[in-house]
Amino acid sequence: MHDDARVRRICATSACRSFKVTLISNSLRDQIKLVLFELGAGYYARKLANGPEADLRREFLESFAFPPVQADYYAPRVLDLGCGPGHLARALARRGYRVTGVDRSWRLLRIAKRLAKREKVPVQLERAPADNTPFTDAAFDSCFATGVIYWVEQPETTLREMVRVTRPGGTIALLDPHTSMSIPRMRAYARERRLNRRDTRKLLAWALAASFNRRFEEVELRRMLTASGLVDLSFERRLGGMVWFSKGVVASRTSCPEKPSSSFLLEHEGGEDDVNPRLSPARETA
Repeated sequence: MHDDARVRRICATSACRSFKVTLISNSLRDQIKLVLFELGAGYYARKLANGPEADLRREFLESFAFPPVQADYYAPRVLDLGCGPGHLARALARRGYRVTGVDRSWRLLRIAKRLAKREKVPVQLERAPADNTPFTDAAFDSCFATGVIYWVEQPETTLREMVRVTRPGGTIALLDPHTSMSIPRMRAYARERRLNRRDTRKLLAWALAASFNRRFEEVELRRMLTASGLVDLSFERRLGGMVWFSKGVVASRTSCPEKPSSSFLLEHEGGEDDVNPRLSPARETA
C-alpha cells in the first residue's frame, strides 16, 4: 500500500515537472518568435506584398465567400487575426468591408498603419496576442487567419478566441501548411512553375518555418476546428497540395458542434496515403 502511494506521488511529481517544463519551453519559443518578427518585419512585409505567397492569399480571399457589402446599408465586420503588414486587410477594406486587423508585433503594425494611410484605406489596427484579443463576444461577422494557426504555440486557444469574437453563423477561415510541405517539395514546385530566384527563396523560407512549427493532416485540423465550436467544415488544398484552405461556421452558442464520426477518424489514422476520398471533403488544386 505504501509503495503504491509512493509510486503515485512520484508519477504526479514527474507529470507536474513535465508540465512546467512544457510551459517554459512554449513561452520561450513564443518570445523567440516575437523577436524574429520584430527584427524581420520589413522583410516579412515585402515578402507578402507580391509573388506566390501574395497570389495565394488573394486566392484565399476569393475562396472565402464573405457576406456581401450592402451599399449605404450594412458593411460586414471582418477580423484579420495576425494581420501582419495588413495587405489582406486593406484589400478587403477597399471592397467596402469594415476591417479590423490585430497583431502583436509593434513594427508590423507600424508598417500596416503607414501603408493604410498612404493608400487612404480605412482599417482599424489593434495590438494584441492572437489568443487574447480586446474585442467583445460576437463582435465580427467573419474572421480569418493566414499562416497563424501553424505558427502560434497555443493553436486551440487561438481558434477558440476566433470563435468567441465571431457571431453565430459567421464564417472563420484559415490558411496553413499541409503535412506534405517541405523544402524539397517546395523546391520542386518552384522548378516546375519556373519561378524566379526571389520567389523561390520566399517559398523555401515558408517551408523552413513550417518544418520548425506545425503542418497539418485534415484529421488534425478537423478535430481542432470541431472542438473550438465550428460546424459545416470544408477543406481544400492549394499550392500543389502543400497548403490548406480551411473554413467553418460558428455554431449556435446553445448547440454542441458535431464530432467527427468514428469511421472518418479510422479512415484517417494512417495519414495521407490512407485517406478515403469518399469520406474526405478536401479538394486539391494547384
